[in-house]
Amino acid sequence: MKNRQNKLIILLSIILAFPNLGAAQGNSAAQLRFEVSKINPYVFVTKAALKEANSLTDLNRHYKPSWIKEFISVDILTTYQGEMLKSVSKNDILSQEQKDRMNRADAGTNISVKVKYIPENTLTQNDPKEFDFTFTVDPENKAEYPGGQQQLIKYLQEKAIDKIPASSFTNYDLVTVKFTISEEGAIINAHIFGSEYQTSKDEKIDKLLLETIQNMPYWKPAAYADGTKVKQEFVLTVGNMESCVINLLNIQRAE
Repeated sequence: MKNRQNKLIILLSIILAFPNLGAAQGNSAAQLRFEVSKINPYVFVTKAALKEANSLTDLNRHYKPSWIKEFISVDILTTYQGEMLKSVSKNDILSQEQKDRMNRADAGTNISVKVKYIPENTLTQNDPKEFDFTFTVDPENKAEYPGGQQQLIKYLQEKAIDKIPASSFTNYDLVTVKFTISEEGAIINAHIFGSEYQTSKDEKIDKLLLETIQNMPYWKPAAYADGTKVKQEFVLTVGNMESCVINLLNIQRAE
């Protein structure tokens, strides 16, 4: 009797110490992490940021003033009511005309910046250089799955995630499926990103995830405040979110 009591006490102690032991074993699919995130362009500017922009560094975080010894010119090309307009300044501080024209640019059109300068170096022959970049202002309304984020999560779990054992992914394994939502809301250009070096190591899992994305219903497309619809890129990530591949995606994590 005393031995039985001792065993019960030991068993109870184990249960209290590890309350999630049984749940972890019976819920392996829930442990498989996945996210759908918007992919930002290399040069990413929101409407709000554009309104506050005063210099090139406000438009492009990759631009480094330390590169430049002397400015020759800074040209900014915008499109307004279908007409191409050029605004010029003498340095990386935006002129009022440049700011006004960028903020009035037609929705969804490219804004191009070309900088002509003398580089900061110690060469005797210091020839003029050019640095240029192009960006499109991010639309106010992001593309959205029918019913919102929770319905998207439900769809992915039912069609793919719940069918994949969590043990299929080990260490830093990560599968990334890139796709684009077209102006009509269709899913286009779906593909496994970096498949030459980063997959689930199981072709059936890769195929399941890719087909699940390809078979999604039409989304509500991304749009500007004036109703202009544009394409928008997204990526499904499945596995270890600490993988270095995440840093290659330039993603905006789901809120």
